[in-house]
Amino acid sequence: MKTFPKKASLLALSILVASCSQQSKPRVPANDAETDTAFQTIQLKNQNPNWWDNAIFYEIWPRSFYDLDGDGSGDFDGMTAKLPYLQELGVNGIWLTPVFEAPSYHGYDFQDFYQVESDYGTMQDFEEFIEASHKHGIKVILDLVINHISDGHEWFKKSAAKESGFEDYFIWKKEIPEHWGRAWEDDVDNPEAVWHWNEQRGEYYYGAFGASQPDVNLRNPKVVEEMNKLATFWLEKGVDGFRLDAVRYAVEDESADGQDADQADTAGTIDYWTQFTQHVKSINPDAMLVAEAWADMPTIGKYYDGGKGLDSAFDFDFGYVVSGILNSGGERSADFGSVKEGESDNTRDALWENLKSRKATAPLSFFSPFLTNHDQNRLMHTLGEDEDKAKLAATLLLTTPGTLYLYYGEEIGLSQFATGDDQYRRAIMQWEDNDAAGFNTTGEFWLDQGKWFPWAENHQPWWGNYWQSQRTEKNASVATQAADPDSLLNHYKKLIEIRNQQSALQFPDEIRYFPVDNQDAWVVQNVKAEQTRLTLVNLNPGADTTFSVPETLQGDYVDLLSGDTVTLSATFTLKSGQSFIL
Repeated sequence: MKTFPKKASLLALSILVASCSQQSKPRVPANDAETDTAFQTIQLKNQNPNWWDNAIFYEIWPRSFYDLDGDGSGDFDGMTAKLPYLQELGVNGIWLTPVFEAPSYHGYDFQDFYQVESDYGTMQDFEEFIEASHKHGIKVILDLVINHISDGHEWFKKSAAKESGFEDYFIWKKEIPEHWGRAWEDDVDNPEAVWHWNEQRGEYYYGAFGASQPDVNLRNPKVVEEMNKLATFWLEKGVDGFRLDAVRYAVEDESADGQDADQADTAGTIDYWTQFTQHVKSINPDAMLVAEAWADMPTIGKYYDGGKGLDSAFDFDFGYVVSGILNSGGERSADFGSVKEGESDNTRDALWENLKSRKATAPLSFFSPFLTNHDQNRLMHTLGEDEDKAKLAATLLLTTPGTLYLYYGEEIGLSQFATGDDQYRRAIMQWEDNDAAGFNTTGEFWLDQGKWFPWAENHQPWWGNYWQSQRTEKNASVATQAADPDSLLNHYKKLIEIRNQQSALQFPDEIRYFPVDNQDAWVVQNVKAEQTRLTLVNLNPGADTTFSVPETLQGDYVDLLSGDTVTLSATFTLKSGQSFIL
């Protein structure tokens, strides 16, 4: 790993924000058809944005965030205690991964839709957290899994027993159907992977995500109504919307004429989510719905459904493109979903193509870019523990349009001990430089408790020793980074502050891409009425980059970060890893 002196690191990722001086302001085309040959352009219209269109969400894995009662698992009271930190960071939204009662550590197998996870506290604790979040100016959305539930849920028990009214709450077959399989795998003709035997009923049931997580039957109007009631219940608790898990697999079609079953993105699935959206809006018109549709852009765009569908969807490609560019020669791979493994397009043009593909399939504001989440390897791990690359990634994220998401700890470079198990991606948040990382006062950690990993033989505690190595090797906690003006944390804070202040970064009317004569230079200008913001990024963290500056961009700019004046002349050199927003 290449390292840089502290002073160079500060220069390498300082962010300059300014209005162009009057004499250097670029000429605005007279109409949409007129273009300057120096740049390519995307025209946008977003005159009446929703509250989430300029939001920056912070994804929290509650079990790992902050443990106030000392039992080893994070809790609602812990999250409430850390709201001032999130407010100072500058985020204005929280996405909570599942907080309903469930038998697993991850919670994606709900056992009771109407009770909070007892490991996290009581319903009163939850309600106080929601109230306190709103007082801090932060909205909260919950992770809602409608596709499947736990086989310990009372619905499944009653359906297995053929109790009246519950017979068809799930998808049952007397024989395993042919041509089924996991929809996100190339080899979909593998029915044993998704059809599971139930001894009590004497039939097979469909569970795309495993035997312990049977899929509910969303063709059954009773089940649809139950899911609507569920959404109503939590909206009336004050939540501001939902992150919808695995939306692509809501309603599967049977195989026909010996063909593979159509299990993803069916017409029935699109219709279901449009109906669900209508119900949610009838309860709270300002509630926000974001889809986890792990697929290519045209597929994701289906869930917009001409403006009748979901409010937004995650842009998985953005994070893959960014990490692929910063790890030149690396791979763009998916841990789960329909993004195919293989070599990525590791050039700056891939960033522009990402913007164009968003715009081509739905309003650009529909897409929610992010770098990583709980199902992916940590960004810092992927980038080889290189803080300068992590700063570049942050710059690219905070200057792209759309509703943005940060994964907890990303702002301090939280990494991971190993790969191969999701637990490593979901490790303890590092608050302070002490033996427990400020997570609690007892030294208990859920990651070291074997009860959460019944599939693992002789689970061995690992987090404590890993944390000690992190403490030794780098400033790895919030407390140490807060005191270092050159830290990744302070870089994120400044970026978020700038993003929250600049309408051209939030809601541009136009985005201009300047494909200058050096592939390592990313030159993009956002225009909002009379405000322009020009982003320059050296995508090569290991070398300086010199490029020819288009005539329309030449002139003097003011650095809102330092107050310095920066001059763009005919040629300009970005230091290794350097970025500006001008």
